[in-house]
Amino acid sequence: MRNSKRVIKSDSSLFLVLFIGLAFALQGQKNITLHAKDKISFIGNSITQDGRYHMILQSYLTTRYPDLALEVYNNGISGDVADGVLYRFEKDILALKPDYAFLMLGMNDIQRQLYAEGIDVTQEILNKREEALAHYYQQTTHIVALLKEHDIKPIFLTPTIYDQTAKIDQVNDVGCNEALAKCAAHIRMLALENKAPLVNFYDYLNEINHTAQQKDSTFTIVGPDRIHPGDLGHFAMATKIITSVLDSGKLSAIQINAASNKIELATNCSISKLVSKRKNIKFDVIQEALPFPIADRFKEQETILAPLAINEETLTVKGLKQGNYQLQIDSFMIGEFSATSLASGIDLSVYKNTPQYLQALEVFKLCEAYHKIYGRLRIIALIEYKNLKDYTGPDTTEGKRIYLDQELEKQREKSWHSYLVKMCNAYFEEKPNEKVLWKQLTTIRNHIQDKSQPKTHTYLLHKTK
Repeated sequence: MRNSKRVIKSDSSLFLVLFIGLAFALQGQKNITLHAKDKISFIGNSITQDGRYHMILQSYLTTRYPDLALEVYNNGISGDVADGVLYRFEKDILALKPDYAFLMLGMNDIQRQLYAEGIDVTQEILNKREEALAHYYQQTTHIVALLKEHDIKPIFLTPTIYDQTAKIDQVNDVGCNEALAKCAAHIRMLALENKAPLVNFYDYLNEINHTAQQKDSTFTIVGPDRIHPGDLGHFAMATKIITSVLDSGKLSAIQINAASNKIELATNCSISKLVSKRKNIKFDVIQEALPFPIADRFKEQETILAPLAINEETLTVKGLKQGNYQLQIDSFMIGEFSATSLASGIDLSVYKNTPQYLQALEVFKLCEAYHKIYGRLRIIALIEYKNLKDYTGPDTTEGKRIYLDQELEKQREKSWHSYLVKMCNAYFEEKPNEKVLWKQLTTIRNHIQDKSQPKTHTYLLHKTK
């Protein structure tokens, strides 16, 4: 185990840690082996409380592993740091009895005010920066020890980036991203030491920014505040998790010889009732999983991110007479293809009107509903674990409101004041519904499980000319 009091004191030592992390990171990585009814926690700050990345990931997990009935938990708290996670660990995280925990911290731990634009960088400030990093190293190491002590398998996420390079009209706290690089190096080393899976958000998002900003200097993979990702950033994060630590192989592959009326290949699916006639080929297919649904709001990823192979769904039909064939799946007309194209193989993932893809989109909508309800519960958690942390008055709405109003007044000049006012008001709206919201989560989780089950579909190829 590393010395928790280690402090990186120079650029050369940072480069050494980065080099070691790069050279040996693969030794610390391995795919996650999921089991039926595994519970998966996402621990972090506002980016995790926002939760779009693990909502997208949930839609993948549910459609790719429909038989596992996995449970996904949002344990993010806006503005949180490692100390905050330790404070709420037992009641907020351990109480859920997760099997896996994705851990991402750093953005607040570096204390961005120490890098504020125009700050006088004195020796005192430099010392405080190093102290903040040292504390982060110590406390994240402590969190990992607690996870392992309770048989919770950690999955390490390097922190996302602070965008210092986008040419946008927003205060730029230069130095934050370099501090996050040190946090990322520490997380890589923790993954290596614990022989645990690692997802390197930091390098990945930096690379996306670097490439896209060469064409558009105003582009940012994170938000206009240089910190919080939008839909595109969350989608990038989710798919990075998928390709880093999950099974990201093709969805299915079918190969049929129409001339001999034989099934030559059925990968991740079962084929039955094959009938090959002069102008028609008909068969039933049930896949082991559904396609990964990508809602329209994430379409921007097609022009920014590398193509995903995880939805590859190939259909190959050999031995057809020359000509064109219409493909119909159930009552859905998919398209018209030449015998040559079918012999080479077509990728059905290109077509968004297949019944299996439309079913997957319904799963995604349910994951969105789950995410929205969880968002309401996380407002309650935010206020209670953070803003009411030091409250010692009566357990009444009136007492808590008076206390929070006093705290809000003290923070009137802070940049986050309006956000906190909104969250406090929402807290008093949502708190009375807390038990109902938890029940709704369970109900929707069951609906997600039911909707994600693959169905048998009838494929029909009809010769048109």
